[in-house]
Amino acid sequence: MPAKDAGPAPPASGDRPKRFRRPPPELVARAARRVVRGAKASFPSQAAFRDALLEQLRRDEPLAAIGGPRLRRLLLGVPGVRLTVRYSERPSRPPPTSCPVCASELAPILNRTLAGGTVALGRRCGSCGYWTHGVCRVPVRYTISQASPRARQGRAPGR
Repeated sequence: MPAKDAGPAPPASGDRPKRFRRPPPELVARAARRVVRGAKASFPSQAAFRDALLEQLRRDEPLAAIGGPRLRRLLLGVPGVRLTVRYSERPSRPPPTSCPVCASELAPILNRTLAGGTVALGRRCGSCGYWTHGVCRVPVRYTISQASPRARQGRAPGR
């Protein structure tokens, strides 16, 4: 009986060409600041901003890719970039256990009762400011724009 021809070996899992590359946070922050300082300083949706950001990132790294949740988490810490969130209230949904904007843990919003006890009114995110109460608030639109000079210095507007 003749021996089977081994032929070329199948490629090992490490030999496959990479389909995408995850850019480091510093590179994303630098590109985000460049994008909002450009000709269009405000983006009406996360998708529009992500497209412009990927175009900027892919000039240096052609395989760069970034998803929406990671993009939101990184934008919260970038000075000069403002992430504004519009919410919708959904009465039939249970409240989330983690923040729908940045995936951080939600802390309870406590209130003291007249009897001296405490009661939880809702939940709040310490990272991005998201909060919810008896009616579940769901993010529906993310707007990205250039932060005002007062916000860059760490002062809240109107204070």
